[in-house]
Amino acid sequence: MAVSDYQAGKVVATVPIGTGVDGAGYDAASADAFASNADGTLIGIHQDGPDQYHVAETLQTPPASRNLGLDPTNHRVFVAAAKFGTAPGGRGRAPVAPGSFSVMVIERAPAH
Repeated sequence: MAVSDYQAGKVVATVPIGTGVDGAGYDAASADAFASNADGTLIGIHQDGPDQYHVAETLQTPPASRNLGLDPTNHRVFVAAAKFGTAPGGRGRAPVAPGSFSVMVIERAPAH
């Protein structure tokens, strides 16, 4: 993941994420960014300073769960998941298996 300063027009940091990224979000209140990846990972990245970031956690998700939404009011991350069949003729996109679609809701455990 590349983090840029759009006003200066430059990349200020890069952090490793999974392959096949499709979704990303940034929660300004917690200074956390997220990347959902087709390889079955959700990467949590924390902003330590204006130009400093590190991978804080890697969560396993079902393969191809790469669409992500972030609700900044409750700090929850939503990731779409499904099981897939076989691509027609072995090429192209495989169809979603009937009845397999789900939405994962990811949130931090409350502090005690």
